[in-house]
Amino acid sequence: MRTGNQDIRKSGYQDLGLRFGVFAIIMVALAAAGSAKAGEDQTREAMKGSIVYLEISSYGYDQLRPWKNTDIQQKGGVGCAAGAYQVITPAWNLIDAKLIKAKVSGQNEYVPVKVKTIDYEIDLALLELEPNTMKKPLKPIKFADKFQRGDKLNYYWLNHVGEMTTGQGYLDRAEVLSSTVSYTYLLNMVVTNTSQETGIGQVFCDGTTPIGIACWGESTRETGLIPALTINDFLTRVKDANYPGIPAVGFAAEALLDPTMRTYLKMPATMKNGVQVTNVYTIGTGSPSTSLGTGDSLKAGDVILAIDGKELDAYGKFLHPAYDRIMFHHLITSHKIGDDIVFDIWRDGGKQQLRVQAKNFDVGEMLVPYYEYGHQPEYVVTGGFVFQKLTRSYLANWGKDWDGKVTPHLLHYLRDMAFKPTAQRREIVILSYVLPAQINLGYTDLGQIVVSKFNGMPISRISDIVKAQKLNPGAKYDVVEFELDNPTVVIPRQQLPQADATLATSYGIRKLVNIYP
Repeated sequence: MRTGNQDIRKSGYQDLGLRFGVFAIIMVALAAAGSAKAGEDQTREAMKGSIVYLEISSYGYDQLRPWKNTDIQQKGGVGCAAGAYQVITPAWNLIDAKLIKAKVSGQNEYVPVKVKTIDYEIDLALLELEPNTMKKPLKPIKFADKFQRGDKLNYYWLNHVGEMTTGQGYLDRAEVLSSTVSYTYLLNMVVTNTSQETGIGQVFCDGTTPIGIACWGESTRETGLIPALTINDFLTRVKDANYPGIPAVGFAAEALLDPTMRTYLKMPATMKNGVQVTNVYTIGTGSPSTSLGTGDSLKAGDVILAIDGKELDAYGKFLHPAYDRIMFHHLITSHKIGDDIVFDIWRDGGKQQLRVQAKNFDVGEMLVPYYEYGHQPEYVVTGGFVFQKLTRSYLANWGKDWDGKVTPHLLHYLRDMAFKPTAQRREIVILSYVLPAQINLGYTDLGQIVVSKFNGMPISRISDIVKAQKLNPGAKYDVVEFELDNPTVVIPRQQLPQADATLATSYGIRKLVNIYP
């Protein structure tokens, strides 16, 4: 028969065992936390020899007055060591950069920096530090392709006084996103709830493992990382003396969710996958320029079922073994230039297979270039008429919500034709606006209209205007024709020399023509 004392003793033993168990769990947790903290401290100390602060001076050009520079701006960035005297940083930091200096931990003097390679399409740049001005070489950072959703990340950067600073955030997802500096769509890892605003190259680590660098930030809400996969691939490609870049997508596609459209395309009711091609460009992978001589290329209306055997769902996403479902662009941009890429498509009521070559293009080949970083815009000023090449940078000059402020005709060229240059049309040349003068009375309200002919010569690029001015030497006028129903402009040639000289003085135009060979 159990007595009360026996029950009390047993209860006490159980309580004591429970306490010992809880105590043991707490001690293990504290030990793990201590170990993690020690690892973070070691990483922070190690980063001092691998991260630099970049002081960047930059200026661009006024898009509406392309003969003028914008004000000089000073900004900071972060570079992480890729070699003893080399660092990488987001290309975004270096837009229109004219002078770059680096602050290295433990050294008061700034180190001169020059750009070795810059690739705006993947938002990465490789910089070289002057070895003779450094006390010791940098320790290269080795990035590892690691992705674990929900992990707590630490990030590191060197501030402008040479102090190592840290912060935290949480790895939320991997996603193919539109680039902040180019036309590309690239794989980013997205971090949420960062302790400070980031986005200028801070190094993010999962534990002690570097996994990416920050390339954009929305306050402390979200930060985008260029992942190790992209960084390591860039560092491999950049070893080539003629840096090849990454393949460019040569088509546009949209989700195919409408069952009626699938029926119209004669797709089986059981076939739920595939994304529909809405536009095929004249440049880039999948365009006619990449058909490997077979004539194979995508066509508007095709349904892409798979790329390199990776099935696409109706949204254009495929299942990545590490990143879950991401957009198809990654399947193309992760190739090397010159690789064969296999498209399984649905066309004309049946399955077909296309084999195309992975290619890219220079942004200057676009009918409407996305950017012209570091270059003075091309222009011709004659009789107060300001002719320019249409670029996205020009349109963006209209500020926030600019796409609702520019003329629909110019927006059409950007949205629908930017990737469709032809032998007959290499650029879109516009009359930007008119500088008022006696020679152009009656025309001063004209602006943002597309030039079609100058002195009867079809205009394919802005340099054609200079050629066209030499035509018809005996004529009294230069005659400019425009698209749509815009009026023809007639410029009296005899008055041009005096008018141009007066306008150049009045508006501070040092040269009336800026055309690259």
